[in-house]
Amino acid sequence: MGVQQQTDTLQGITPIDIEAHPREFNPDLDVDTMANATLTGVKKKMVTEWHRFDKILISVGIFFINFITALDSSATATIQPRVLSDFNAMTRAGVISTVTYLLIAGVRPMFAKISDVFGHLQALTLSMALHTLGFLICALAHSFSAVFGGTVVSVLGQAGYGTLVAIIIADILPIHLRASVTAYVSVPNVTNYYLGVEVGNGLYERWHWVYGILCILAVVCSVPAIFSLFRLDRRARHILRNLTVTEVNKSKRPLLHRFLGVLMELDVPGLILLCGGFIAILAPLGMQYNITYGWSSARIIAPLVIGVCALLFFVYYEYKLATYPVVPFRLFKIRTFTCAILAATCFYFTNNVSLFYFNPYIQVTRETSSRTAMLLQLGTVGYNVGMFFGGWAMQFSRRYRRWAWIGWAMWLIAVCLMIRTRSGSGTTNAEIAVVQAILGIGSGVVIGCVGIGVQASVSKIDLSIAITLYGMVAYIGGVIGEGTSTTIWVNVLPSKLEGKVNSSVDIYSAINNITYFFELEKDQRVIVQNGYIETQRILTICGICGMLLAGIAMLGLAPYQLSTDDKGDIIVDDPGKPVSTLISDTQDTDNANSTSSNTKITNIITRLHPRQLAQRLGGSKN
Repeated sequence: MGVQQQTDTLQGITPIDIEAHPREFNPDLDVDTMANATLTGVKKKMVTEWHRFDKILISVGIFFINFITALDSSATATIQPRVLSDFNAMTRAGVISTVTYLLIAGVRPMFAKISDVFGHLQALTLSMALHTLGFLICALAHSFSAVFGGTVVSVLGQAGYGTLVAIIIADILPIHLRASVTAYVSVPNVTNYYLGVEVGNGLYERWHWVYGILCILAVVCSVPAIFSLFRLDRRARHILRNLTVTEVNKSKRPLLHRFLGVLMELDVPGLILLCGGFIAILAPLGMQYNITYGWSSARIIAPLVIGVCALLFFVYYEYKLATYPVVPFRLFKIRTFTCAILAATCFYFTNNVSLFYFNPYIQVTRETSSRTAMLLQLGTVGYNVGMFFGGWAMQFSRRYRRWAWIGWAMWLIAVCLMIRTRSGSGTTNAEIAVVQAILGIGSGVVIGCVGIGVQASVSKIDLSIAITLYGMVAYIGGVIGEGTSTTIWVNVLPSKLEGKVNSSVDIYSAINNITYFFELEKDQRVIVQNGYIETQRILTICGICGMLLAGIAMLGLAPYQLSTDDKGDIIVDDPGKPVSTLISDTQDTDNANSTSSNTKITNIITRLHPRQLAQRLGGSKN
């Protein structure tokens, strides 16, 4: 269905019915948003009123979801060497990590779309089923293929969790509280990093039990969230049944028509093009083919060209052909949204280009153990602390942009200080740790605040895909930064050593084998260390440039005031008017077909605040 036909079909919805920020919303570009407003999952979100008990229960559920996903990441990483060695597959560790990375990046839009079409309950249940099934397959595995397949299935569920958690928090909370609550429920990301290591070490020789325990916990930890969403889904379906009394019963349509209708609502071609395009672009970089084969290799060029072509065709298909587009491209005409996406890309580029080789750099230049290098890597802990600071600041000031700039300044200062703290043995471990902590806190503040700016700039109907796109930027910017850092590292570092070390020293082993490095003579180790320092300085300068570009992009962020109003919940002028009257008021005098009836009812839903809707229909307050 083309754009003009969409416009005719959606004549019952007017631009004022779906609100975004008044200074940036363009009523001439909202056809795709009005189309998505007719999706069942979106209508459920619009009529759902979250009571205090619901919010507490779903927040507890999200906490436990983060608990199991964080425990999964840490415990499985700990036992992975043992798992792979049992199947003589140690060299395939990179394949698992790369596929995991690509899947988490690529399938996020799919879960956002499932949530819009069917609802949060159905999408979260699917994520739980995939996560649990993956663990079960790994627990029963007797070959590398089984472990690999189970890991892939489990990662699909984990990607669904990561997408839905952010969307649900945005649906249940006022915008000024979202960042602080996200920080609270993300505490397991820090604590379970260490807990997972202990679990993995304790069951290292009986690694099947690790997957078995995770399988059980995946079900148990999902129960609170699924129970809460089940109650809300039932309440929303009751409201929708009362609203759609004039709609033709869709269940009477032939099964094939209903199936094709679901495929059209899911926009399966668009999902395939979007996810496939991103994976094709990220795959050769994630597998570091640019290092192994060089940029001119067909192994690099072919997937990049395929990925770019797929994304270009995706743009055309979504803009011209899709009835329910995955990505409303009019979002990119919102200045704040576009600038936030560009800024976040630069953030993650900076993070990967400056920190990708942190651990080997510390081990070589300071001649310390990998454990000490890990302890000095305080970025993750600092990031979560920064999320708290940024969340509290936005909660009490109801502003986001000023705090985003403070976080950006902290991050830039930390990256600049890296030039000193990574200048060799003249600095202490304490200085390195402090700089890493400042960098982590600054990144947590700015990424959280800019993310809230994204949510403030779009309508409630576009919220899920906006959050998903902002999350995908982490992988796009990250892989660009990773590709940049690896290209510089493998080309510059050897050139810094050529002609300086003794001819008996194997340069390749000196920069790739930590054991070989420690066996070198002291004077040769110093030469290698100087090469590391000079190469790292180049990467740090690239990071500084990335942060400056991010600052330029942040100039486009609008200074929204974060209010308690939910975007898209328009309160009508006559709050006492019955819903049945509102429905009849919107109907044409002649008999309306099922499509126009559905859009007119959607018009009602998007105009009502959930509390008004529940009161008029006698909705439950439990």
